[in-house]
Amino acid sequence: LPKGAMVAPVIIATDKTQLTQFSGNKTAYPVYMTLGNIPCSIRRKPSQHACVLIAYLSVSKSVGKELTKKQKSARVQQIFHDSMRVVLEPLKEAGKCGMKVIFGDGHVRCVYPILACYIADYPEQCLVTYCKYGTCPKCGQKDKEIGQ
Repeated sequence: LPKGAMVAPVIIATDKTQLTQFSGNKTAYPVYMTLGNIPCSIRRKPSQHACVLIAYLSVSKSVGKELTKKQKSARVQQIFHDSMRVVLEPLKEAGKCGMKVIFGDGHVRCVYPILACYIADYPEQCLVTYCKYGTCPKCGQKDKEIGQ
């Protein structure tokens, strides 16, 4: 890093959300972003606005009606990955070249944001890792084999 530059650890989180009953029982994946150098006591409070909604990834249940269950699952996973690639593309360039940021003290500094953490519950972990629901996203063991 150049002298005076700093790394900004970026935390991304997703959680499948049920939209209103009036929209036909549709679901979406909101994508949130925060920074790892913001203290947890601030980052975890919605009133502090330290977490920002950066995208909604649409998930249609009618994807590939003619596909088998396995093919449909693969298609949904691919759409998720392609969508996340588009959403996070600006982060790649900023991480390579840095970006000028005005800090609270009024000084302009060069910041290099890097993806440090991805937070997701079990269904999203399976989606992200392309693993079958009921297996461990980290080691691939089936749920009956875990702990044996």
